[in-house]
Amino acid sequence: MNAQAIKKFVEENQKLAAECANLGNQCSKLERECSLYDHDREALMEFGNEADERAKEAEVRVSELDEELKQITEEVNYYKHQCEMLSVDSSKDDGSLTEQKLLNTLVASLVNKNEVAKTASAFLEANTGVETCHALLNMWNSLRPETLNILSLAAHVRTLQKDKEHLTINLHRAEEEVRVLFEENHVLDDENKRLLKLYKSEKKHANSGGKHDSSAKTKNNKRKTSPVMSSPVDRKIDFNDIDNLRCPLSPLKENSPGSKSHKM
Repeated sequence: MNAQAIKKFVEENQKLAAECANLGNQCSKLERECSLYDHDREALMEFGNEADERAKEAEVRVSELDEELKQITEEVNYYKHQCEMLSVDSSKDDGSLTEQKLLNTLVASLVNKNEVAKTASAFLEANTGVETCHALLNMWNSLRPETLNILSLAAHVRTLQKDKEHLTINLHRAEEEVRVLFEENHVLDDENKRLLKLYKSEKKHANSGGKHDSSAKTKNNKRKTSPVMSSPVDRKIDFNDIDNLRCPLSPLKENSPGSKSHKM
């Protein structure tokens, strides 16, 4: 019985040993698989890290490309604006040339072509104290016809300004003389009214009384009114003295453009 138990025990031990060996083999397989899984996991982690780095690099590159795109867009807009400005400037230049031609034609139509050079030269010589006029006079031989036309027009403007000043002075003097004459006329009108009233009063007395009485009254009235009648004589205005005191008007003929051109 002991032998059978021992035999059975040995068989069971053999089975257990076989199972242990089988389990050992399975454990080694599982260990190999775990090591493979660990290796794959590490590889995946490295790949994930590389993917993250590449994603970051891609984001940086995208931002750089956005900046470059903005710069390129700004440059395109700038050059587009420059092209538009150049086209506008060219049209403005054409318009300026046309405007200058029209202005030169207008100025030329306002001056006398036969007297342009003479008038311009006289104007510059008369204003040599002005630095600009002196410089223009020094470069007289190189002045353009348009410049001569403008100088001639400036001479006419200066002449008109002087004529205006003389006319203003004459106007003020004439207004003053009118005021004085108005006052004199007012005084004479008062004297005329007083004398007319006195005449009517004397005529009334002459018609109401007798011839003798009227003559006597007339004599008495003449004696009484002689001081009054002498007042118009005393208050008589000497027009000759007033004419002598009046200032003569400014001679406009001497300031006219024709007389100046004749003198020059």
